[in-house]
Amino acid sequence: MRKAVPLMLKLDIAPTPYNYGVWYEYVSNRNQKLNQLMDSTLRNFGSFPSYVARELFHDFLLSDEFSYQREHQKTLETMTSDIGDSSNEMNKEIQQLTKTLSKSRHALKNTDEPKQVEKVIKYLERGTQKANKAAIQFSHSLQNVQKELDKLNTELNEMKKNTELDQLTKMANFRGLERHLVDSIPQAEEDLSLLVADIDGLSLVNKEYGKRAGNALIRFIAETIKSCLPDDGYIARLQGGRFAIVINDMELKSATHLGEQIREKVSIQKIRYKQTKILLKPVTVSVGIATIFGDETCQELMARAEGNLNMAKASGKNCVSTHGLSA
Repeated sequence: MRKAVPLMLKLDIAPTPYNYGVWYEYVSNRNQKLNQLMDSTLRNFGSFPSYVARELFHDFLLSDEFSYQREHQKTLETMTSDIGDSSNEMNKEIQQLTKTLSKSRHALKNTDEPKQVEKVIKYLERGTQKANKAAIQFSHSLQNVQKELDKLNTELNEMKKNTELDQLTKMANFRGLERHLVDSIPQAEEDLSLLVADIDGLSLVNKEYGKRAGNALIRFIAETIKSCLPDDGYIARLQGGRFAIVINDMELKSATHLGEQIREKVSIQKIRYKQTKILLKPVTVSVGIATIFGDETCQELMARAEGNLNMAKASGKNCVSTHGLSA
C-alpha cells in the first residue's frame, strides 16, 4: 500500500475498492498482462475510468465463474462493503493529512520561532500517524479479502474439476476435453494431434455379460490406453466406450504410430470379468486420428477425428484411420 496509495494520489485515481484492488496488484508487479492493460488505459484515456477498474478487478482478481455464483454473492457483497468502509476511512485520513500538510507549510512560512516549529512538527506527526494507521488497517483489509478470494477461487476450481470429471473412469469428460482443446489449440503449430478411440462391440458386451461388466471393461480399456501415452498426453472419456486423446507436438505420422500401439495393446489383452472369472471374447478398438492445420477450431478438429473413426469402423473395426489426410 505504501507504493499504491501515493501512485493513486499522483494520478488522481478515485479511492474505490476496485481501484485499490487493481492498483495494489499493479505495484506488486505480479501480472504483466494486467500492468500492460493499465498502462495502455492511462496512455489512451489520460485517466483511469472507474468502469475499467471494475472490469480488470473481475478479470484478474476473480475467476469468471466467481462473479456469477449466487451462493457466493453474499460473501462478495460483505467483502466489498468491508473494504469500502476501510477505504473510505483511509481516504478521509489522507484528505485530512493533505490539509495538515497545507496548514503546516503555511505556519512554517510565517514563523521561525523554535517553539512554534516544534508545535508544527508534533502536529504533523499526529496527522501522519493517523493516516499511517488507516493505511495499515486498509492493507490488512485487502489481505483478508485476498485470502477469502483465494479460498473461494480454490473452491470454484474444485467445482470446475468435478464438472469436468468422468465419474466412471475418474478421467476428464467431454467438457474437460473442450476446455483443454480451447487452451491448447492457440499455441499449436500444426502439430497437435487428436485421437478418438472407441471400443468395438461394447453394446454386445453389455448385452451378454451385463452393464457392470461393460463398465468394468470401459475402466480397464481407459487404463490400457493411458499406459500407452507420453507424459504430456491428455485423455478424456466422451461417452460409452469412446475416448479422446490429445497429444501436443505430435505430427500425423507419429500420431498414427501411437494409434497403432493403442490398437495392438488392447487387442492382445486377455480380459476376465472378476465377478464371474469368465474370460471375455477378444476386445478391440477402432481409432480415428486428425492433426490440426490452419485456423481449425476444436469443433472442426473433433469432427474430422470422429469422421475418421467412422471410417475405421466402416473398414471392419480394429483398425486406425486418418482418411488419407497428412499434416
